[in-house]
Amino acid sequence: MRWVVSVIFLLFVLSGRMSAQVSQGGQPMKVAVLKSRGIPVAKMPPVDNHSLQQEKTLAGENGLKLKPLQFAHGFDVNISPETDGVWTYNINGFDVWQMRIVSSGAYSLNLIFEKFHLRSGAKLFLFNEKENRYLGAYTSYNNKSTGKFAVSPLAGDELVVQYEVPAGQNAKNDFVISQVNHDFTGILKYSDRRPRGITAGACNIDINCAEGEKWTDIKDAVCRIIVNGKELCTGTLLNNPREDQRPYVVSAAHCYDLLKYAETSIYTFNYESPYCAPLDGDPSNSVSGSEMRAFSDSLDFSLVELSLVPPPEYRPYFSGWDRRGLLRDSTTSIHHPQGDIKKISYDYESPVRSSFESEYTPNGFLKIRRWDGGVTEGGSSGGPLFNKEKNVIGTLTGGQATCSNPVNDYYARFDLAWEYKPDSSQQLRYWLDPDNQNPEGVEGKRFYENEELCLAYTNLEEYDNHQNVVLKTNNSFAGYWGGTNSAGITEFSEKFFLPGETNVLGVSLGVGIIKLTSGSSAREITVNVYNGRDLPETLIHSETVAVKDLVADAMNFVGFTEPVEPSDTFFVGFEISNLQPRDTFVVYQSLREPDKENFFFFNKDNSWYNFKTENTESKSMTNVFELVVCNVSPLVNDTPLVQNPKGMLIYPNPARSVFIVETGQAIAPQNVNVFNLIGQVVEAKLADVDDRKVEIDLSGNIPGVYFVRVKTEKGMVSKKVIYMPW
Repeated sequence: MRWVVSVIFLLFVLSGRMSAQVSQGGQPMKVAVLKSRGIPVAKMPPVDNHSLQQEKTLAGENGLKLKPLQFAHGFDVNISPETDGVWTYNINGFDVWQMRIVSSGAYSLNLIFEKFHLRSGAKLFLFNEKENRYLGAYTSYNNKSTGKFAVSPLAGDELVVQYEVPAGQNAKNDFVISQVNHDFTGILKYSDRRPRGITAGACNIDINCAEGEKWTDIKDAVCRIIVNGKELCTGTLLNNPREDQRPYVVSAAHCYDLLKYAETSIYTFNYESPYCAPLDGDPSNSVSGSEMRAFSDSLDFSLVELSLVPPPEYRPYFSGWDRRGLLRDSTTSIHHPQGDIKKISYDYESPVRSSFESEYTPNGFLKIRRWDGGVTEGGSSGGPLFNKEKNVIGTLTGGQATCSNPVNDYYARFDLAWEYKPDSSQQLRYWLDPDNQNPEGVEGKRFYENEELCLAYTNLEEYDNHQNVVLKTNNSFAGYWGGTNSAGITEFSEKFFLPGETNVLGVSLGVGIIKLTSGSSAREITVNVYNGRDLPETLIHSETVAVKDLVADAMNFVGFTEPVEPSDTFFVGFEISNLQPRDTFVVYQSLREPDKENFFFFNKDNSWYNFKTENTESKSMTNVFELVVCNVSPLVNDTPLVQNPKGMLIYPNPARSVFIVETGQAIAPQNVNVFNLIGQVVEAKLADVDDRKVEIDLSGNIPGVYFVRVKTEKGMVSKKVIYMPW
């Protein structure tokens, strides 16, 4: 039978989750607490979310036009295993402490710990039983010299803190909970639009849209910052002349009301949609804690050093910077407006030196007179301003720019922050130039190489549109192509092609719908990896996760317990277990026209099928999947190699000089031409790589946009390449 395809176009609500930062995984132990005593509760004083929202809005209207975003109200507390909570002893070799914390009406809660020193073998979890969300395990690996530790927000207005310690040890002084933060905004977006209805304005541009093509590396330097559990800003990971991977992050001084807040801030990398669409990202690539190195109120900059170097799977890029103070045409900013997924803004004109407010250094800022694309908002504070060489020249302080009037944003000048103040704690030079080389700037760099070079890959392209694609039999609703159905489809898979000895660390699934009836704990999905050329053939790895731990309308990362090394062509998919008749689980897909490449394959009655040949309109499809893969070629970035005989891929793109053209069939250099924007053939050096690849060198041509045209047996194919030699 050939099936009919239709699509449900949902409101693409930006819902998602906040995951643990560098946690060790696992789940909390089941503890049978006696009903007669229960888990003791620490209840926070009542707050009015609406009043707090109005208060912050009014403060923004009447005060300085700074652009952080306050989303939570903090309560100072003193809760510890010594004086509070309940201990249950000798459960499977562990003593377990529990404490319930409630702040009525909170959309999420996060905690700040002090005197934090977990002992070897102990595990700390935070979980919300009603929302089926948990964080952890945190272990001695998370101990810091500061004795402080911050955790990401957890959905809901209550949570349980559970500390599991090897039995017989006195662990009552291992930490103190010093602050409970009540989210009055709804920052998590985990089940519905933010209660205030505020996400990044419609004029904002997702970083993985066409405007971000030439920022593929640089974007990975930009992170979202949760400051002391209450405020959102943006920061940038910086390189230095030693190129020693010191994890310095530059941002705005006004983001840190107190210098000590650096110690309890969380820095999240790669929080973005996998392609050009408002699909919420997975914020699990987080680092908790930093130390303030340099800070200046009057120049409004801060420099912190993270508590650890972001690991390879975070794919960190250390941005370059330029302290010359040159004002050239065009600037770009990458940031997290409203704390949302990563966005890009750009201005084709040169900024001007300007003063901001009387409290700040005169002429200490670069003024963007008008954005040509995108804008900044609350949460963008500290975001970088890049020059056309893609080096940092400023950090956002504030301004008047909005979607309706994108004018007058102010960036603190990097060149003044360099050494305007002589004190080492108030300048960048002491930290970024420890050997007194006095460089005018440094280039950005991705340090991890070979087995540790990790990148993200998706089959999604800009024309795609994530949807819940309906499956019909005999014109009747039969469920979804990407999940629950009554047509007997049991497994859903995506085809990938990555040459070489790559290691797959995990996959992010774009989950569209999760609706579970009561007693949902047994529902699971199993992620499977298969080798195979035309269809999945040999199962090489499986990973099972509970459906209740996933979040709808967001990317959900499923990490593998060990790296998986597939063949060049392989398949990644999932199957669902133990769903009840009224349960629904669906992964987003993008339905494509027949001339586009198909990547979706499904299993029915223990046989695999190609979606393109099994639907009545011969449509193609791709799943909303994104792989994290290591030991990859630096020439291949964020996109799999082409398989469609009519297709063509250029990488890297943008290119500094040399790039590869690959098609889905044999090509020869004599059948390849490069044209400029007015249709003239330009000089380029061409060389064979293999029968489907040609290397092109544009050295000597002026920077800009070019078109590569290839003559094949299937006709002419062409593709745009951006040549940026700097």
